Amino acid sequence: MKKRILLGFGLLFFIFLLGCLTAALYITETTHRMDRLFLLHQVEILREDLIIHVQQVQSHVSRSTVRSSADVDVLMASMQEMEKIMDSCAGCHHAPELAQGLQGMRDLEKDYKTAVSRLVTASANAGRIDELERRAQDLGQELIAVTQGMAFTANVRLQEKTQETMATMRGLQLILYVTLLVGLILSIGAAYIIAKSLERRLRVLLEATRRISRGDLESRVDISATKESEFRELGEAFNTMARNLHRSQRQLVQGAKIAAISEVAANIVYEVSNPLSEVLGYTGLLIKSDDIPAEKKELLKTIERETLRAREILKNLLDFARRKPPRIVKTDIGNLIEETVDLVKGKAMLSNVNIVVDIPEGMPAVEVDAGEMKQAFVNIINNAFSAMPGGGSLTVRCRLDTDAPGGKFVVLEFTDTGVGIPEAQLDKIFEPFFTTQPEGDATGLGLSISYVIIRDHGGHIEVESKVGEGSTFRVLLPA
Repeated sequence: MKKRILLGFGLLFFIFLLGCLTAALYITETTHRMDRLFLLHQVEILREDLIIHVQQVQSHVSRSTVRSSADVDVLMASMQEMEKIMDSCAGCHHAPELAQGLQGMRDLEKDYKTAVSRLVTASANAGRIDELERRAQDLGQELIAVTQGMAFTANVRLQEKTQETMATMRGLQLILYVTLLVGLILSIGAAYIIAKSLERRLRVLLEATRRISRGDLESRVDISATKESEFRELGEAFNTMARNLHRSQRQLVQGAKIAAISEVAANIVYEVSNPLSEVLGYTGLLIKSDDIPAEKKELLKTIERETLRAREILKNLLDFARRKPPRIVKTDIGNLIEETVDLVKGKAMLSNVNIVVDIPEGMPAVEVDAGEMKQAFVNIINNAFSAMPGGGSLTVRCRLDTDAPGGKFVVLEFTDTGVGIPEAQLDKIFEPFFTTQPEGDATGLGLSISYVIIRDHGGHIEVESKVGEGSTFRVLLPA
C-alpha cells in the first residue's frame, strides 16, 4: 500500500512538474514575444512622429519665400526632431530587409535636410528658389511615402506578431487547464483506489475485532492473500494480540480455578487430617494387639497403608494450597535442565523412554527458584512418561524467542511420542485433580503444581497435542 501511495503521488508530481516546465517555456516565449511587440509599437510611434515632423517641415517649405526668423526656428527644430527619430530607428535591432530600408530612409532624410537647408539659406533669383523649393517638396513627399510604406510593412508584422503571441498565450492556457484537469482526475482516482483498499482491509480488522468483543477469542485475520507488507504486519500483530488475549484469558480462568480450589483444599486438609490421624493411631494399636487374628491384621495393614497414602495426598494438597514465595536466583537454564534429567534417568530406563536434550550454547540465564523449577519440570516429564506406557522418546529443546512488545523469553519444549490428549481435555489438564490416567494411579496435582510454579515465576505454560501423535508442553520464562 505504501508503494502504491508513493507511486500515485510520484505520478501526480511528475504531471504537475511536466505541466509547470511546459508552462514556464510558454511563459518565457510569450514574454519574449511581448517584448518584441512593445518594441514594434514604439517603432510604430516613432515612425508616426517622423511623418508628423516631415509634414510640418513640408508645410513650412510650401509657404511664401519670405520667412520670418520664427519660421526658420520652427523649421530647424522640426528637422532636428526628424534626425533624432531617424537615429532612434537606426539604433534598434531589425531584420536585414528592414535595416536596409531604414538605411535608405536615412539617406533620403539627409538629402531632404540638405535640400531644405539650401532653400532656407538661398538668396538667388526667384527661379532658383522655386527650383530648390520643388526639390525639397519632392524629397519630403518621397520621404513621407517611404515612411508610410515601411509603417504599413511594420504594421503587418505587428499584427502577425500579435496573433502569434495570442496563440502562444492560448496554448499556455490550454496546458494549464489540461494539467489541472489531469491532476484532478488522477487525484480523485488515486484517492478512490486507496480509500477502497483501506476500507476493505480495515473492514476485515473491524469484523475480527467485533468477533473478539463478542467473546470469540479464537478469531483471526486471514493474511494469506495480503501482499502489502504494512497490512500483513498489522494482521500478524492483530493475530498475535488475539492469541495473547486468548492465552491470558485461559490463564486468568485457570488461576481463578486454582485459587478457589486452593482455598477449599486448605479447609479440607485441616478438617480431614485429624480424623486420619486417629484412624492411623487406632489401626496401629489393633495391629499390635495379640488377640487379633492374622488374616484380620492384613486387612488392618491395608487400612493403614491407604490411610498413609491419603495423608500424603493431603500433604501435597496443603503444599499446593499454601505455597511459599519462590527464592529467585539467576540460574543457567542448561544446567537446570541437565540436573532435572539426571533426577528422572532411572525412571526413564524403567519406562523404556529415551530422553534427548537439545540446549544450544549461549542461552541467557533465567531468574528462578531452582528447586521449584525442577519440581515443575519433573512433573511435566512424569506426565510424559505416563503418556508412553509402552516406551517412546522425550525431546527437551530450548530456544530464545521474542514476543510482540519486544520482551525476550526462554522457551522450553517437552515433546513426547505418547498417546496424546483429546482436544476437549486440553483446557482441563492444569486443573487440580484432573487426570487422564486410570483412577488411583495419580492424584492429578502434578501439572497443576507446575502451572502455579511457572506462573509465580512470571512465565506461562502451553500445550499442543494430537491423539496418537504425542504432546508438546511449552514453558516460557522471562530471559
